[in-house]
Amino acid sequence: MEPKNNQEKKKDIAAFWKKVLFHNLSIKILSFLGALLVWLFIVNIDDPYKTKSYMVHVDLTNEDALRSVHKVYEIVEGGTATVRVRGRRSVVDNLDASDIKATADLSELSAVNSVDIKPSLKIATSSDVELECTQVLKVSLEDMETKQVKVTVETEGTPAEGYTVGSCNAKPNVIEVSGGESVIDRIATVKVTLNVNGASDSFLKNLEPAAYDKKGNKIISSTLSFEKKTIRVKARLLQNKTIPVKIHIKGKVANGYEYVDATCVPEEIEIAGSARKLASISRLDIPIDVTGLTSDSSDLERDIEVVNYLPDGITIPEEYQKISVKIDVEKKKEKKIKIPTSSIMLKNLDAAYEGEAYDPSGNIEIVVSGKESYVKGLEADDITASVDCGALGAGTYQLPVDFSGLKDCEIVEEVYVHVLIKNKSNAEVTATPTPTKKPSAKATKEPSKTKEPAKTEKPTQTPQEDKSE
Repeated sequence: MEPKNNQEKKKDIAAFWKKVLFHNLSIKILSFLGALLVWLFIVNIDDPYKTKSYMVHVDLTNEDALRSVHKVYEIVEGGTATVRVRGRRSVVDNLDASDIKATADLSELSAVNSVDIKPSLKIATSSDVELECTQVLKVSLEDMETKQVKVTVETEGTPAEGYTVGSCNAKPNVIEVSGGESVIDRIATVKVTLNVNGASDSFLKNLEPAAYDKKGNKIISSTLSFEKKTIRVKARLLQNKTIPVKIHIKGKVANGYEYVDATCVPEEIEIAGSARKLASISRLDIPIDVTGLTSDSSDLERDIEVVNYLPDGITIPEEYQKISVKIDVEKKKEKKIKIPTSSIMLKNLDAAYEGEAYDPSGNIEIVVSGKESYVKGLEADDITASVDCGALGAGTYQLPVDFSGLKDCEIVEEVYVHVLIKNKSNAEVTATPTPTKKPSAKATKEPSKTKEPAKTEKPTQTPQEDKSE
């Protein structure tokens, strides 16, 4: 009996579900379709279609098609494009400009050098979207040229204290530049800029080259390309040293003029080099030739190129590359000065004698020549006159006069004075020696040195001996 009951239960359950599923089946189907339509309507209201614009950079393709015919291009219009995207709001709002790609195929250039810009998505989306771009890319075409240009290294910044940038060598130092004919013709130099701020040791760095015109303006062009993307630069740092400047005068100024002084600005300069090189330099010697100069000469002030007086391996900062030298030359002035004979000193006179210098006028006259600034204030009291009486006995002599106390001037003509020497016993000297012939005068800068008295003939009478002896 129990198995029969199980079968009946199964039949009852099947009948129940059959009644549930198929009872009012048409109504149930209509309800399902109505619910589906409602769902679709609600979904469409919550996530509607929308259109959004994005600004996108345009990528170029098939550039080799132009290079193969030796042409280069410059973008005239369409380097960036506006792309309109239409799709579900949930999709469109999640897009970014970086998700959109815009390309222009240069192999499809038209007769007016333009090509359509084609947009596309870089990523997959949950629903389809439509992309539209109505812009075109326009370019100008030019014949391609190449040029070999020297690479120049420029530095910026300040190295560490006590150091100077020495040589900066670029490798390669000549580079091939390609581009449009009009661009290549403008190139004057290719430069790399090296930052040396705070540097104290030599170093290497790879730098990007850039082209410049004659006015120093950087040339920017999409047609421009370099054989090497980077230039290797080796910078050498040198130690600094400050040394004095010493002026050495050579030659003689014109007749009638006197060299006074020479000054230079600056009086010290800064040099740079290796420690070994710097150790051998203690000062900078600058020779200055003053031959033939007068106070009106045009080259009393001159600029000296320091590099000409330094050994190889030494460099100079720009502010010390020239030294200004000023030479002071004065016109000579002559002045006559009378010196009393009573003030003339008798040197080296034997203790057994006494003497005096004399002249009928009571004075001797000298002519001094020298710088006007000194000579105009020179007086007799500033000059010490003397004669050398060494090894002379009693008698009358004509002796050259020595002068001291003179500076920056000279005696134009040698001066002589009569000197009477006698015994200290006051015996009268009656003999009168024949005067010696006065030698020709020679002008010298330094005061005249005492000369041996000119040899005279024996006096016609000798001095009388003191009878008291």
